[in-house]
Amino acid sequence: MAAPAPTRIEIAEATVTQMLQQQPLQDWRIARLQGNAAVLVIEFPGLLSQGQAMNRVAALLEKKGASRDRVLGDAELASLIRASGDNAATFYLGHDYTAEGLARFFSLAQAQGVALAAAELRLRQLLLDTGMLAEGGGGGAPAYRATGPGAVVSFSAVQADDPATTQDESMDERRRASVLRHELSHGDFFTKASYRAHCWRFWRQLDDAERASWRRYLRGLGYDDADEELMVNETQALLMHTPDTRDFNAAALGVTPAQLEALRMRFQLSAP
Repeated sequence: MAAPAPTRIEIAEATVTQMLQQQPLQDWRIARLQGNAAVLVIEFPGLLSQGQAMNRVAALLEKKGASRDRVLGDAELASLIRASGDNAATFYLGHDYTAEGLARFFSLAQAQGVALAAAELRLRQLLLDTGMLAEGGGGGAPAYRATGPGAVVSFSAVQADDPATTQDESMDERRRASVLRHELSHGDFFTKASYRAHCWRFWRQLDDAERASWRRYLRGLGYDDADEELMVNETQALLMHTPDTRDFNAAALGVTPAQLEALRMRFQLSAP
């Protein structure tokens, strides 16, 4: 007899407004984005709980200075985070990954015998339970595979800074809303071919100096600037979907406010 199909849990859809109204939080809160259910959104109770589930994925898939082919162990991950001037809470304010990238992460971790944390194992089980990932077919195939063009994005609840650290762990309502909108734009990039194609067109229409400015800025944030798609994706999210000027502004990019607004107009005018 064939093995029974795994039971999948149903996740309700929510609007951005609904996601931002949901406070306070004691545990993970999970929703699908209304209008684009391929995007699974996880809100964490705080930045540390988010980092415990997501930081090792970030290191593999997009962080400069980490291997693209090897999942870091605990000591290596902690060293990478320290080298960036961060702690486990501030390493990332939000996360975004394709189902394919997450399947690759969990398959490599299993093949390499990396001991994952409880939060990472919970994330893997969530992706299996929602049907975003499935177990591989054996015979040398990767342990996990994506079932479609899905994406996972995350943000965190409001929290205060920890005065005992040199990093800023504060997450107020304004930053929280900006992080969510930024991450959701990555979800659209991953799952909407027309939007992704538009972002690539915009990137290619920039001149060499403009692309170099973005690449330099993103490299300074710790992104792997050799990953061209990562450059395109982060550019669209910062340029168009990060309204909190504490996290992105013209001066940070090295342009004037008028130049930044002109870039935004160019992006909008060429949109499908």
